[in-house]
Amino acid sequence: MDIVVAAVLSTIWLGAVLFFRLNRIWLPYYIIGAVGLAFLVIFIGRNSPIEPALQTAVAQGVHFFAKLVNIPTDTFDAAPGALLVLVISQDIGWTMLQVTVESSGLLESGVVLGMLMFYPAWTIKRKLSYVALALLLTYVANLVRLLVIVATLHLAGKDSLLVSHTIIGRGIFFVGVILIYWFLLTRPTLSTVRKKLDDEMVAS
Repeated sequence: MDIVVAAVLSTIWLGAVLFFRLNRIWLPYYIIGAVGLAFLVIFIGRNSPIEPALQTAVAQGVHFFAKLVNIPTDTFDAAPGALLVLVISQDIGWTMLQVTVESSGLLESGVVLGMLMFYPAWTIKRKLSYVALALLLTYVANLVRLLVIVATLHLAGKDSLLVSHTIIGRGIFFVGVILIYWFLLTRPTLSTVRKKLDDEMVAS
């Protein structure tokens, strides 16, 4: 049933995008296109092997870099996204973290994909190159967020998990995502607008 509803909504979305594109009505084209594509990517990701693959990639990435800074961790091949962290304060022992949809980067990847792919002023080649870079940077920002959580949990104990995850980790990731949007979307947009204004001033 969900697939049928998604197919109907996707058809309506595609029709609206084509209508605004053909009539060169750019603002609704960009907003509807970007939001719709983000939801479509997230829906497909959550109902396919993409999300487990992302969870595994994030857990393995955190595990790899945690070892470089001497924080004992472990992963499970049979449980995508499951990460064990050795806590050395309070009650010494292992604590399991689960990389869910909030920590896999799927939501942020869907949003940045929609925002970049429907930007009307760029060529498809530039869009694809920016998307590839944005997805890589989003993954890296997510790793940094989770490494901070893992390090805090390892050193400060299980009682620090709520603060490190809800406040510190999310704050770091939020700043990272904002910087990604700024350098890949906002800054080029401002540069394009300024160039057009300078050209118009020269022409006048």
